[in-house]
Amino acid sequence: MKYGNFNSLNFRKGIKIWLLAAAVFAICCVAGCSSQLAMPYDLNNLLYEYDIVSGSDDSYVIITKHIVSQSDVKIPDTIYDIPVKEISESAFANDVSIKSVTFGKNIKLIGANSFGGCTGLKSIDFSVSASDIQIGEYAFTGCTALEEAVIGENVASVGRGAFYGCESLENVTIPESLSDIGGRAFAETPWLKAKSKGSEFVTVGDGVLVAYNGGKSDVKLPEKVKKISGAFAGNTKLKSVKLTSNVRSIGDMSFMGCKSLETVTVSDGLEDIGKDAFYGCVNLKWLILKDKVSSIGDDAFGYCGAAIYVNEGSEAEKYCTENGIEHCIM
Repeated sequence: MKYGNFNSLNFRKGIKIWLLAAAVFAICCVAGCSSQLAMPYDLNNLLYEYDIVSGSDDSYVIITKHIVSQSDVKIPDTIYDIPVKEISESAFANDVSIKSVTFGKNIKLIGANSFGGCTGLKSIDFSVSASDIQIGEYAFTGCTALEEAVIGENVASVGRGAFYGCESLENVTIPESLSDIGGRAFAETPWLKAKSKGSEFVTVGDGVLVAYNGGKSDVKLPEKVKKISGAFAGNTKLKSVKLTSNVRSIGDMSFMGCKSLETVTVSDGLEDIGKDAFYGCVNLKWLILKDKVSSIGDDAFGYCGAAIYVNEGSEAEKYCTENGIEHCIM
């Protein structure tokens, strides 16, 4: 079992910390004081495996694994006075004993699948002081007991599938400022199903389209939509879509599996296309990328065979050339 992982850049810091820990432990043994008072995360009471990462400006802790199962998990603000900023991928995954999680004030990143499959998890406290918090892909997917998620103003992004399949999630609070929500982040939740009743277009946050419930084959997006986030995935009736100039992003999985989709009219405002955005759109013949497009995710056009057209000298052409994406000059 590891009791803290130190990368090569932190070898000296790690040596100093462990020497200090050993010294304090030895003193306490002589003096008869408790090890808990000496070191909250000492050898007798270690809750997590973790890495300490040093940067040019500061150091921070990444919790990599949950060693001791707890019903109420409290992510500490610091370990050895070093701020805890990240939860790594799958760190707490499938621990069915967890009922609540409270994040320390310094958390910046909740990694992919970090609490995935924690079927006993009922509550999450995001009351932290750090800004620009990133909730990773599938971070809480399959947390079937989770009933409420309050996403604060300090959350910068919610990854794809972050709350997918949380079948008890009925209450979600999303600030109007949130613009980065990954594809199907709230799919298969009663909250999204309730919001979808009677609504053709379901938008949340800052103009993020998370669901389309209409039955039309030809769709024009409302002006308020700024990002499409998995909204049309699996829609086999859809044949054409017209984007307004307000749409800046076609997010992950937005049109994934739309087998009947033939045309997408893109406006000048589009800047990025997410992963798997048009994956499996076997009847999509072509797509004209306007000059501002500067990012295209992995497999965005996988298994669709669409011809990609760009203007010579544009950001779109530069990106396609640098990343090996086949394209034609208009």
